[in-house]
Amino acid sequence: MKELKPEIIKAFGYRLKTYTPFRNSFICKTNQGIKIIRAVNEDIPNLLFQHSAKEYLYANGFKWIDRFHISDKNAPYYIHDGVIYIMTDWVDGRECDFGNPIDIKKAISNLGYMHKKSKGMTAIEGSRIRYYGDDLPLIFRKRVKEFNTMKKKINRQSHMSDFDILFLKHHKDYEEFSLKAIEHLKKAYYSEISKEMRKSKYICHNDYTYHNLIMVSEGHLYVTHFEKCKYGLPVYDLASVLKKIMKKHGWNIQMLNELLALYNKEFTIEGMKNILISLLIFPTDFWKTCNKYYNSKRAWPSRNLIRKLNSIVEQKENLIEFIRYIDKL
Repeated sequence: MKELKPEIIKAFGYRLKTYTPFRNSFICKTNQGIKIIRAVNEDIPNLLFQHSAKEYLYANGFKWIDRFHISDKNAPYYIHDGVIYIMTDWVDGRECDFGNPIDIKKAISNLGYMHKKSKGMTAIEGSRIRYYGDDLPLIFRKRVKEFNTMKKKINRQSHMSDFDILFLKHHKDYEEFSLKAIEHLKKAYYSEISKEMRKSKYICHNDYTYHNLIMVSEGHLYVTHFEKCKYGLPVYDLASVLKKIMKKHGWNIQMLNELLALYNKEFTIEGMKNILISLLIFPTDFWKTCNKYYNSKRAWPSRNLIRKLNSIVEQKENLIEFIRYIDKL
């Protein structure tokens, strides 16, 4: 890693004392506390959109975020020798533990509060406006067809691998999960809700997971790394984090109900329930793993993919019980 020039710190209004390289960043001791400096590959319009989201949330009362410091150029970045640098405060805490019920509840409640406070965010001039543009019904139908394509590919082979055998044994169940997800989308009036949410301008973090959530000693949860944030349906964030938690806890239905109740205290999912259910039960991990295996350009795809697929199908019975429960709601 290149050395850090003191003039970069100075450009943000601080005096550098010492620094330590850390991953792709520098931990800097300055005359006003510890800061993080990071060189980024993103373009400026994307940085401005992130900055817009963070500042809007902060001004609206959602304070625990990694805001950008402003440079002497009156921008949330500084360019030195053609490299873009950003500065944020150092957060002294630990990663959120998705195995810890207290941490999980804090994360879900915090997410609902963030979504509530994000409504109406207007990006500053020069930002690249980013929306979730996914047509979920179309994507899900396409992936169901891809399951059939994978099956045909196996049938054309003269020899079946361990992965092929595992896929053939389980793919029908996962295809049925996919069709269930599509059924819930049909009930959801997805297109109408998407249009309405687009007008409301809610922000999705789009990477709301344990390594971007820092628990600090005061009991607050600090949200970091908004690089992927977009306008979109709040249930995208909710489904993504719930899926991670549910897989870690065997698709525990009681836990799901408790977490949804916490989220709903901050931000109601009324009207979006069927979209949330669809996102939760669609077998994205199964599809991703199989797609990666059957479309790998390597002659011998990694055996890690076989282990990954085994890990996924081990939870199949829990997922079946979960879907049976969901269907009764």
